[in-house]
Order: sequence, then structure tokens, then C-alpha cells
Amino acid sequence: MDFGHEIYSSKASMGLSVKILTTVVFFLALILILVSLHFYVEGRFSTEVLAGILAIAVGIIVIPYMYAPKMYVLTHRGLVIRRLVNDIFIPYSEMKNVSIISYEKQSSAADIRLWGSSGFYGFFGQFKMLKLGYVNLYITNTRNCLLIEKNNGEKIIISPENSEIFLRIIKGYMRLREREREMQGYRPLYSLTQLYMELG
Repeated sequence: MDFGHEIYSSKASMGLSVKILTTVVFFLALILILVSLHFYVEGRFSTEVLAGILAIAVGIIVIPYMYAPKMYVLTHRGLVIRRLVNDIFIPYSEMKNVSIISYEKQSSAADIRLWGSSGFYGFFGQFKMLKLGYVNLYITNTRNCLLIEKNNGEKIIISPENSEIFLRIIKGYMRLREREREMQGYRPLYSLTQLYMELG
């Protein structure tokens, strides 16, 4: 799918808490594999049992990695959340409001993960948060996140490295799309010079 001409991008870099939890899970998975191999060599595990345990350990490591955000890309059409499987695309025309938030301040112990990961490779999936309600998370760092509220009420949180730059570009294109709707016209591509003039 063509998401449009790339304007700006940011890696989905892991914050300290995500790095720690990811390292711990890797360590536990490694211990599980080594212990299983030891029991297999001693004859306490059959080949089928060993294969099952190894499949579970590999699945725990690989499957979340495939759905974790890898990069955030802004194009002239919208925001792209890059993943190994199934990129997420959010057009500017569907965005109602965008703001910088601290996920640490918005989250609480009462939050419920409906599906996804709660720190392993990041926080991603759908969550029901006490302060924000239902939210789709695609973050790897809990500080200086962007909360995107869509016209249909859906809420999305991302964590680009340069959240302020992301905010300015997104709001600039949201204004441009609003003017396009008012003029009942559409120009598919704006140059960076035009964008900076709109942003002031």
C-alpha cells in the first residue's frame, strides 16, 4: 500500500523500563531453553516435549517482536507506524486532535491490557486505561508520547524520539487538510517549503 511521500521519520527507540523488562524476558526464555536441553540430555524429557518447550520459548520472543513498533513515519498523507507485520496508517484527515503527554502520568495500576504487550519490546496493543479509556498503544518509551484522537473517537499513543517536531508537522498537515475540505479541492503533494510556511 502506498502511504505517500515521506516527510519525516523517527525510530521507535526503547526507554529504560522497556529495555529492562525486555532483557529480563530474554533471560528467562534462555534459562527455560537451557534447562529443557539439560533435562533432554539426561533423558527426563522426550523429543516431543523438548520441541514443544522450544516452540513456546521461541514464540514468546519472536511473535511480540513482529508486532512491536519499529519506526514512525510522517508522509504527506498521514502517519505510518512501521512494524514487521501489518503497518498501521492514520490519515491526517481522520485526526481530530494531537497532543504531547507523559504515558507514566496517564497510566495507573487499574489499567487493563485487552491484548498486546505490557513492556516486552514496548507497550503495544489495546488497553483500557482509567484516565483515557480505550487506547491503542504503539510506544517503546513512556516519556514525551503523542496522543492522537481520531474523528471516530479512537485514541492512539505513539512515542517518536522528537515528539515536538512530530506534533508541529502533524498539526500543520491537519490544518492543510481542513483548508482543502473548505475549498473542496485536493492537492496530493505539498513541498517542505510550503509546509514550513504554513507552520510559521
